[in-house]
Amino acid sequence: MMAIIKDRLHRRVCDDVLEVAWSTMWNVTDEAPKNCKRFLDGNGMKYFLGCLTTFPDKNELMRNMMGLLGNVAEVSELRSRLMQGHFIKVFSDLLFSTQDGIEVSYNAAGVIAHLASDGHKSWIIKTPSRYKVLDRMTKAIQNWNLDADRNINYRSFEPILQLAQVRHTPQCAHWAAWALANLTKVYPEKYCSIVIAEGGLRIMGELLEEHSLLQDNQPPGVIHSLAQTVINQCLMYMKSTVEESSQ
Repeated sequence: MMAIIKDRLHRRVCDDVLEVAWSTMWNVTDEAPKNCKRFLDGNGMKYFLGCLTTFPDKNELMRNMMGLLGNVAEVSELRSRLMQGHFIKVFSDLLFSTQDGIEVSYNAAGVIAHLASDGHKSWIIKTPSRYKVLDRMTKAIQNWNLDADRNINYRSFEPILQLAQVRHTPQCAHWAAWALANLTKVYPEKYCSIVIAEGGLRIMGELLEEHSLLQDNQPPGVIHSLAQTVINQCLMYMKSTVEESSQ
Protein backbone atom coordinates (compact mmCIF):
# COMPACT_ATOMS: atom_id res chain seq x y z
CA MET A 1 0.00 0.00 0.00
CA MET A 2 2.83 2.38 0.82
CA ALA A 3 4.32 1.75 -2.62
CA ILE A 4 1.02 2.71 -4.24
CA ILE A 5 0.83 5.92 -2.23
CA LYS A 6 4.45 6.77 -3.00
CA ASP A 7 3.81 6.23 -6.71
CA ARG A 8 0.66 8.37 -6.79
CA LEU A 9 2.37 11.14 -4.86
CA HIS A 10 5.32 11.09 -7.23
CA ARG A 11 2.97 11.34 -10.22
CA ARG A 12 0.65 13.77 -8.39
CA VAL A 13 -2.36 11.59 -9.20
CA CYS A 14 -5.30 11.19 -6.83
CA ASP A 15 -7.50 8.37 -8.09
CA ASP A 16 -9.62 5.53 -6.75
CA VAL A 17 -6.52 3.40 -6.26
CA LEU A 18 -4.96 5.96 -3.91
CA GLU A 19 -8.18 6.36 -1.95
CA VAL A 20 -8.59 2.58 -1.64
CA ALA A 21 -4.99 2.27 -0.45
CA TRP A 22 -5.62 4.68 2.43
CA SER A 23 -9.01 3.10 3.14
CA THR A 24 -7.43 -0.34 3.34
CA MET A 25 -4.76 0.89 5.74
CA TRP A 26 -7.46 2.55 7.85
CA ASN A 27 -9.22 -0.81 8.12
CA VAL A 28 -6.13 -2.89 8.88
CA THR A 29 -4.95 -0.50 11.61
CA ASP A 30 -8.26 -0.64 13.48
CA GLU A 31 -7.53 -2.16 16.90
CA ALA A 32 -4.23 -3.42 15.46
CA PRO A 33 -1.26 -1.78 17.23
CA LYS A 34 1.32 -3.73 15.21
CA ASN A 35 -0.10 -2.44 11.94
CA CYS A 36 -0.20 1.09 13.35
CA LYS A 37 3.50 0.78 14.14
CA ARG A 38 4.18 -0.55 10.65
CA PHE A 39 2.47 2.53 9.25
CA LEU A 40 4.73 4.86 11.22
CA ASP A 41 7.85 2.79 10.53
CA GLY A 42 7.05 2.90 6.81
CA ASN A 43 7.17 6.71 6.65
CA GLY A 44 3.40 6.88 6.89
CA MET A 45 3.39 10.39 8.32
CA LYS A 46 5.56 11.60 5.44
CA TYR A 47 3.02 10.24 2.98
CA PHE A 48 0.14 11.68 5.00
CA LEU A 49 1.65 15.17 4.86
CA GLY A 50 2.46 14.70 1.19
CA CYS A 51 -1.11 13.75 0.31
CA LEU A 52 -2.51 16.50 2.50
CA THR A 53 -0.41 19.09 0.67
CA THR A 54 -0.81 17.67 -2.83
CA PHE A 55 -4.51 16.75 -2.70
CA PRO A 56 -6.03 19.14 -0.10
CA ASP A 57 -9.57 19.10 -1.52
CA LYS A 58 -10.15 15.35 -1.79
CA ASN A 59 -12.81 14.65 0.84
CA GLU A 60 -12.76 10.85 0.84
CA LEU A 61 -8.98 10.80 0.89
CA MET A 62 -8.92 13.15 3.87
CA ARG A 63 -11.48 11.05 5.75
CA ASN A 64 -9.51 7.86 5.17
CA MET A 65 -6.21 9.40 6.23
CA MET A 66 -7.58 11.00 9.38
CA GLY A 67 -9.45 7.83 10.29
CA LEU A 68 -6.19 5.92 10.09
CA LEU A 69 -4.40 8.48 12.26
CA GLY A 70 -7.22 8.15 14.77
CA ASN A 71 -6.35 4.45 15.01
CA VAL A 72 -2.67 5.25 15.51
CA ALA A 73 -3.45 7.79 18.24
CA GLU A 74 -5.38 5.13 20.17
CA VAL A 75 -2.13 3.19 20.69
CA SER A 76 -0.55 4.67 23.81
CA GLU A 77 3.01 3.57 23.06
CA LEU A 78 2.91 5.24 19.63
CA ARG A 79 1.49 8.61 20.61
CA SER A 80 4.88 10.13 21.39
CA ARG A 81 5.77 9.72 17.72
CA LEU A 82 2.88 12.01 16.80
CA MET A 83 3.94 14.63 19.34
CA GLN A 84 5.82 16.84 16.91
CA GLY A 85 5.06 20.49 16.31
CA HIS A 86 4.36 20.24 12.59
CA PHE A 87 2.03 17.26 13.10
CA ILE A 88 0.11 18.95 15.91
CA LYS A 89 -0.26 22.13 13.85
CA VAL A 90 -1.81 20.11 11.03
CA PHE A 91 -4.25 18.41 13.40
CA SER A 92 -5.13 21.76 14.97
CA ASP A 93 -5.70 23.37 11.57
CA LEU A 94 -8.00 20.52 10.55
CA LEU A 95 -10.25 21.05 13.59
CA PHE A 96 -12.28 23.57 11.62
CA SER A 97 -12.27 21.65 8.35
CA THR A 98 -15.70 21.25 6.77
CA GLN A 99 -14.56 18.50 4.43
CA ASP A 100 -16.81 15.46 4.32
CA GLY A 101 -19.27 16.90 6.83
CA ILE A 102 -17.69 16.78 10.26
CA GLU A 103 -15.57 13.67 9.69
CA VAL A 104 -12.18 15.33 9.17
CA SER A 105 -12.74 17.75 12.04
CA TYR A 106 -14.05 14.95 14.27
CA ASN A 107 -11.07 12.69 13.62
CA ALA A 108 -8.60 15.54 14.11
CA ALA A 109 -10.20 16.24 17.49
CA GLY A 110 -10.05 12.56 18.35
CA VAL A 111 -6.32 12.44 17.63
CA ILE A 112 -5.74 15.52 19.79
CA ALA A 113 -7.91 14.13 22.59
CA HIS A 114 -5.84 10.94 22.73
CA LEU A 115 -2.58 12.88 22.72
CA ALA A 116 -3.85 15.18 25.47
CA SER A 117 -5.03 12.22 27.55
CA ASP A 118 -1.40 11.42 28.39
CA GLY A 119 -1.22 14.58 30.52
CA HIS A 120 0.64 17.87 30.55
CA LYS A 121 4.12 16.35 30.80
CA SER A 122 3.64 14.37 27.60
CA TRP A 123 2.98 17.56 25.61
CA ILE A 124 6.68 18.10 25.01
CA ILE A 125 6.41 20.72 22.25
CA LYS A 126 6.26 24.47 22.85
CA THR A 127 4.22 25.38 19.81
CA PRO A 128 1.42 25.02 19.22
CA SER A 129 0.68 25.19 22.93
CA ARG A 130 -1.45 22.57 24.63
CA TYR A 131 -3.84 25.23 25.94
CA LYS A 132 -4.42 26.80 22.52
CA VAL A 133 -4.93 23.49 20.74
CA LEU A 134 -7.41 22.26 23.36
CA ASP A 135 -9.23 25.59 23.25
CA ARG A 136 -9.59 25.25 19.49
CA MET A 137 -10.81 21.68 19.94
CA THR A 138 -13.51 22.79 22.37
CA LYS A 139 -14.72 25.48 19.97
CA ALA A 140 -14.74 23.02 17.08
CA ILE A 141 -16.85 20.50 19.00
CA GLN A 142 -19.33 23.23 19.85
CA ASN A 143 -19.79 23.84 16.12
CA TRP A 144 -20.78 20.25 15.35
CA ASN A 145 -24.40 19.24 14.83
CA LEU A 146 -25.30 16.51 17.32
CA ASP A 147 -27.80 15.11 14.81
CA ALA A 148 -25.23 14.81 12.02
CA ASP A 149 -25.21 11.64 9.93
CA ARG A 150 -21.83 9.93 9.95
CA ASN A 151 -19.44 8.21 7.57
CA ILE A 152 -17.84 6.09 10.27
CA ASN A 153 -18.12 2.60 11.71
CA TYR A 154 -17.25 1.49 15.25
CA ARG A 155 -16.94 -2.09 16.43
CA SER A 156 -15.98 -1.07 19.97
CA PHE A 157 -16.13 2.09 22.06
CA GLU A 158 -13.36 1.07 24.44
CA PRO A 159 -10.91 3.84 23.36
CA ILE A 160 -13.66 6.46 23.54
CA LEU A 161 -14.81 5.25 26.95
CA GLN A 162 -11.23 5.47 28.19
CA LEU A 163 -11.15 9.12 27.16
CA ALA A 164 -14.44 9.69 28.95
CA GLN A 165 -12.69 8.71 32.19
CA VAL A 166 -9.85 11.23 31.84
CA ARG A 167 -10.21 13.83 34.59
CA HIS A 168 -7.05 15.92 34.27
CA THR A 169 -8.12 17.19 30.82
CA PRO A 170 -11.90 17.76 30.52
CA GLN A 171 -11.65 18.27 26.77
CA CYS A 172 -10.96 14.54 26.39
CA ALA A 173 -14.24 13.68 28.10
CA HIS A 174 -15.98 16.39 26.06
CA TRP A 175 -14.99 14.77 22.75
CA ALA A 176 -15.82 11.29 24.03
CA ALA A 177 -19.23 12.29 25.37
CA TRP A 178 -20.08 14.12 22.14
CA ALA A 179 -19.08 11.10 20.06
CA LEU A 180 -21.27 8.72 22.06
CA ALA A 181 -24.19 11.16 22.25
CA ASN A 182 -24.16 11.64 18.49
CA LEU A 183 -23.83 7.96 17.63
CA THR A 184 -26.46 6.73 20.09
CA LYS A 185 -28.85 9.48 19.04
CA VAL A 186 -28.51 9.05 15.28
CA TYR A 187 -27.94 5.27 15.23
CA PRO A 188 -29.48 3.88 18.45
CA GLU A 189 -30.11 0.41 17.02
CA LYS A 190 -26.47 0.04 16.06
CA TYR A 191 -24.60 1.68 18.91
CA CYS A 192 -26.63 1.67 22.14
CA SER A 193 -26.00 -2.03 22.63
CA ILE A 194 -22.23 -1.47 22.37
CA VAL A 195 -22.32 1.32 24.95
CA ILE A 196 -24.32 -0.88 27.32
CA ALA A 197 -22.17 -3.99 26.80
CA GLU A 198 -18.91 -2.10 27.39
CA GLY A 199 -19.99 -0.40 30.62
CA GLY A 200 -20.71 2.96 29.06
CA LEU A 201 -23.76 3.68 31.20
CA ARG A 202 -21.67 3.51 34.37
CA ILE A 203 -19.00 5.77 32.88
CA MET A 204 -21.58 8.30 31.67
CA GLY A 205 -23.15 8.20 35.13
CA GLU A 206 -19.80 9.06 36.66
CA LEU A 207 -19.54 12.04 34.32
CA LEU A 208 -22.90 13.28 35.57
CA GLU A 209 -21.59 13.20 39.12
CA GLU A 210 -18.46 15.15 38.26
CA HIS A 211 -18.69 18.88 38.88
CA SER A 212 -15.01 19.63 38.36
CA LEU A 213 -15.27 19.25 34.60
CA LEU A 214 -16.78 22.65 33.95
CA GLN A 215 -14.35 25.08 32.38
CA ASP A 216 -14.59 28.81 31.79
CA ASN A 217 -14.41 28.28 28.02
CA GLN A 218 -17.22 25.71 27.94
CA PRO A 219 -20.99 26.21 28.16
CA PRO A 220 -22.17 25.29 31.67
CA GLY A 221 -22.89 21.60 31.94
CA VAL A 222 -22.11 20.75 28.32
CA ILE A 223 -20.35 17.48 29.17
CA HIS A 224 -23.07 16.57 31.63
CA SER A 225 -25.73 17.24 29.01
CA LEU A 226 -23.98 15.00 26.48
CA ALA A 227 -23.56 12.22 29.04
CA GLN A 228 -27.25 12.47 29.91
CA THR A 229 -28.13 12.18 26.23
CA VAL A 230 -26.16 8.93 25.98
CA ILE A 231 -27.90 7.52 29.06
CA ASN A 232 -31.34 8.57 27.84
CA GLN A 233 -30.78 7.05 24.40
CA CYS A 234 -29.58 3.77 25.88
CA LEU A 235 -32.49 3.58 28.32
CA MET A 236 -34.97 4.18 25.50
CA TYR A 237 -33.23 1.49 23.46
CA MET A 238 -33.41 -0.97 26.35
CA LYS A 239 -37.09 -0.19 26.88
CA SER A 240 -37.93 -0.68 23.20
CA THR A 241 -35.97 -3.95 23.15
CA VAL A 242 -37.92 -5.29 26.13
CA GLU A 243 -41.22 -4.23 24.58
CA GLU A 244 -40.37 -5.91 21.29
CA SER A 245 -39.37 -9.15 23.00
CA SER A 246 -42.62 -9.25 24.98
CA GLN A 247 -44.81 -8.95 21.91
